[in-house]
Amino acid sequence: MENEGRIVILDHIKNICKRRCILPGIVIIIMIALLFIVPFGSLLNPKDVKGIFNVKPSDSFVEVSTGKMNYTGYDVKNGMGTEFSYYYSLKGDKCAFALIPKNLVKASGKSLPEGSVKESINNLTFKAKVIKPNAPYKKMVSMFAKDLNWTDEGLNSISTGLVVSSANYHPYRYIFCLVVIILLILAAVARLVASIKRFRDPYLFPVNTYLSNDESEELIDEAQEELDSENYLQINATYITENYYIDLDTSGAFIIPLKDVIWVFRLGRRGVDIGKHSLTYTINFITRDGEIMKVPRKSSDEAMAIIKSIKATEYDIITGHSDEKRQRVIEIIQGQNTKETESTEEKTEE
Repeated sequence: MENEGRIVILDHIKNICKRRCILPGIVIIIMIALLFIVPFGSLLNPKDVKGIFNVKPSDSFVEVSTGKMNYTGYDVKNGMGTEFSYYYSLKGDKCAFALIPKNLVKASGKSLPEGSVKESINNLTFKAKVIKPNAPYKKMVSMFAKDLNWTDEGLNSISTGLVVSSANYHPYRYIFCLVVIILLILAAVARLVASIKRFRDPYLFPVNTYLSNDESEELIDEAQEELDSENYLQINATYITENYYIDLDTSGAFIIPLKDVIWVFRLGRRGVDIGKHSLTYTINFITRDGEIMKVPRKSSDEAMAIIKSIKATEYDIITGHSDEKRQRVIEIIQGQNTKETESTEEKTEE
């Protein structure tokens, strides 16, 4: 029981990586399911159908070659302002309807009114989606039945019960959705692979954004040694040791050498917390080389306690945010860079 209660950075990182596998896994499953549910294959390669009466309710997207069809006298517009015309075809005691783009059935002739369409068409090929009767179709049927001195029920009783609609054929929308799905799958796979790699080798986890992987590995080991010494100040999931700021929050892991830090301050961010507005704070660490590391999602009291604890260390770290302190930090960093440049020039001359 000697190690009971021991804080192990690598174990914490492994737990984070396990949790980070959940969301990408869910996204991958949902997106793959959508690939099977949405008929992208049928859209990109519509079923070739000869004759409108050969279209089946089970068909999704078709490229249909019609026989003779007659104009109903009714048109509709889609949301983009494109106009379509309703045509019908009779075969025995059955009637089939199609919604065809006006530009495919435009009538030619100088004496014809603008926007006129052909009264009948023959051997026309167009791409469409097979849909069930919708509101515009039902409205058309109602008016068309009156023109025929018939009833809606009578006309519906002889119809095929489906509409071959070019107005509902939106290949670009589906292609856009397909691209989005593929990108989401790739992004989720990349995140899942990264999380698995970091679970297998926790040293790959980015506990520090301005150090290399080799330096971060050494950093983890040194920080672990200081935690094992039990000489630290703890504020929730934050541990301030003699030489390190170690944050083992449930959503991440941050390790920052205090010797690198020249300025630390908090910045508030408005968030939503179970129906009520609240402020969360991000602790900003500015290093002597001008690098920035941000540790997010801290409460006001927690952030203040952390900053006060850092101020109490033996390191000369500026705390709190103000324009004066910001200018002072800039001057220190610029002065340090000037000294480094002069030192390099002197060595070059030697």
